[in-house]
Amino acid sequence: MLRAKIQQQYFSKIIKARATILLLINALSIVLLYVFIPPFRNITHALYMLKYTGTIGLCALGESFVILAGGGGIDLSIGSILSLSGVMLYFLGKLMPLWFAVLLCIAFGGMLGSVNGVLITRLRLPPFIVTLGTMFLYSGISLGITKGVAYSGFPQSFGVLGNGVIGLVPIQTIVFLLIFAILYCVQLKTPFGIWVMAVGSNEHSARLLGVRPEHVRLAVYIVSGVLAALSGVIMVSWLLTARPDAGAGYELRALAAVVLGGVDLFGGAGSLFAVFLAVILITLFQTGLQLININPVWQLGGLGVLLIVVAMSSVRLSAFKKGGRVWKYFLLGKAG
Repeated sequence: MLRAKIQQQYFSKIIKARATILLLINALSIVLLYVFIPPFRNITHALYMLKYTGTIGLCALGESFVILAGGGGIDLSIGSILSLSGVMLYFLGKLMPLWFAVLLCIAFGGMLGSVNGVLITRLRLPPFIVTLGTMFLYSGISLGITKGVAYSGFPQSFGVLGNGVIGLVPIQTIVFLLIFAILYCVQLKTPFGIWVMAVGSNEHSARLLGVRPEHVRLAVYIVSGVLAALSGVIMVSWLLTARPDAGAGYELRALAAVVLGGVDLFGGAGSLFAVFLAVILITLFQTGLQLININPVWQLGGLGVLLIVVAMSSVRLSAFKKGGRVWKYFLLGKAG
């Protein structure tokens, strides 16, 4: 008991230190970009960065809850849910008022997330394999029903969500900040947030306290699906186009933000605030590379290398926290 308490306190200090470091790195990055890359000073690029923060941030928040709930949780289908929800919005918008179609698409994203949750919690399939499979399935459906073609024709009025601003702040960024604030409070102040952390930290102890881990994990996959779908709706509003590949690579960026934010890859420890800071860092990273005309392929490559390095350090910390019994965790969905 004493050892577990010491380990938890140690991990808590690491998470706080990670947030502080990310805050400093973000501040330094902004200064460097402003000084050495003149286009960064253009308000257009600043607005783009804020918009991009919103779409990737929503996906990262959903991924955070999935991983925090433990059980080897991971959601690789985020990008595909984003794409498919945007495509469905186009078709539903032809049959009903567009804003009602938006609500249905967000609910549809939750349903897609629940498919992941049911397969994982009821059939006890490995999360990595399940979400990899649904990633291909949802992506295939998007490409199949659109035949790989992007659909436009959305009314200009629908672009308010994706392109409107209040003052100098994009509306979609305000939406992201509001949802972040709500989920941050949920994590820290509500029974559900406590259940997520408890299940991720020690599933056996959580059961003894009356918490049903399978219910909690089903819920976090639904949350992840809802947030991915909302991100898809925002992206359609931003571009006024529904693309079957709109979410390509978003699962990597969301996972990178979670890992950079110091969330324990094996559940039970992590801060949404640090993930929020990591989203900003990733946005700064990609904006800087775009402004100096680095090939998008190399941008993803650089992000991947960064993710691997940080993930290795995170696994080491998780091994300390769980007494070293962590290998095969992601593929098998259990430690030991």
